[in-house]
Amino acid sequence: MDPFTIRRLEKLLDGYIDLKVPREVRSSVRLRYEWDDNRLTLSEERPDYGGRQWTRAAIAQFRLERGMWSVYALDDGGGWSPVSSIAPCPDFENQLERVELDREGVFWTSPAFIKEFFEHEQK
Repeated sequence: MDPFTIRRLEKLLDGYIDLKVPREVRSSVRLRYEWDDNRLTLSEERPDYGGRQWTRAAIAQFRLERGMWSVYALDDGGGWSPVSSIAPCPDFENQLERVELDREGVFWTSPAFIKEFFEHEQK
């Protein structure tokens, strides 16, 4: 992917994150994104139970495949699977909006944090 497109998408994501996570809660939750070739992973971070480190849970992955952005979600096995209800689209912003709306409850339930919470509570 060319540097101009990467910068444009990063600006878009930075604006999205600023709106999604209000300034007053940023000490307890933050969103991050990470590039890996033509894949962009959106993650949520929260302080661990001791408050010393941040724990990261991936929320969604966007993949540029043949000029179209496909959206992936974590499956029960911890791998990435395409989200069948979100068709590939050339418009990244459209795909980000679909993830934000999350009409099926796929992305914002944070299964990794739920699992970690219950594991911590059982100790």
